Amino acid sequence: MKLPFVGPVFPPHVFSLLDEGVTYARVRRTPPPGFEEVRHFRYPAGRLEAGTSGGPLLTREALAEAVKAARALSGGRLARTAVVCPDSWARILPVEVEQLPTDRGAVAEVLAWKLKKLLPGATPEFALAWEPMPVLAEEKRVLVAAVPRETVDSIESSFGELHIRVGYIAPASLAIFEGLASFLAKSAGGDFALLHRSPGNLSFLIGRGDSPIFFRQRPPDGDEDQDREARLSLSYYAEKLKGAGLKAVYVHDELPGGELGRISAFPVSPVALSGRLFEADPGFDERLKTRPELLASFAAVYGRS
Repeated sequence: MKLPFVGPVFPPHVFSLLDEGVTYARVRRTPPPGFEEVRHFRYPAGRLEAGTSGGPLLTREALAEAVKAARALSGGRLARTAVVCPDSWARILPVEVEQLPTDRGAVAEVLAWKLKKLLPGATPEFALAWEPMPVLAEEKRVLVAAVPRETVDSIESSFGELHIRVGYIAPASLAIFEGLASFLAKSAGGDFALLHRSPGNLSFLIGRGDSPIFFRQRPPDGDEDQDREARLSLSYYAEKLKGAGLKAVYVHDELPGGELGRISAFPVSPVALSGRLFEADPGFDERLKTRPELLASFAAVYGRS
């Protein structure tokens, strides 16, 4: 599984998979960064079917129209792509470990066993990606991203049937963090928080440099619950991780209402992620208003050559 952290290929083409459709983007890295092309397509059946694990299953037919159009827009030069999926398709969590084996296969076995203990109910077979987190307390932690294996297999096989190689697959929050963390850390001048709210999911990260030192994933609730969750997370950051204090809080809210900007627990006012932060072209933010999933698509490519 080609999630972040494993040195994958980063073409300018990105397909953002959603529950009801797919958004294609061709990202421009050269100044001013932005998008060369953007198109959204609904799945022919309306929504993807669920597999035995409960995770969605992509099909060739669901992608065919989008790939045909993307190939025409790129002059036929579409052989590799990055793929971003919703956070709700994945389980992302820090896992405490005493020591990781040196063999990747053995690491996967250890983490799969840990996930069966940590996740309630029946646990499907997962495709895993992981990255050791900085050691800031007594426990050693690994940030694990787990997507049902059959979902990942369906993504790769569906694109493969259309003669496209998938070079990168990531849940949206991790794509945003991986692609923008270095820039955000420099802009913040210290530790920063990133909140990303999307249908069915709220992800809260704290970054130090380009490394995540805290991650929490949960369903999005009302203002009061989100404020309480922020206070609990900040207490853990201060007491367990010995955090010196957040210098900036960045938010990306894909749902209407703007609740993330009203969380009062943060020591600094939240700032919405926008093209102004990295001198994107003038139309960048207008595209995000229409298709907010494009921020993760942009981040999956931006600054990676």
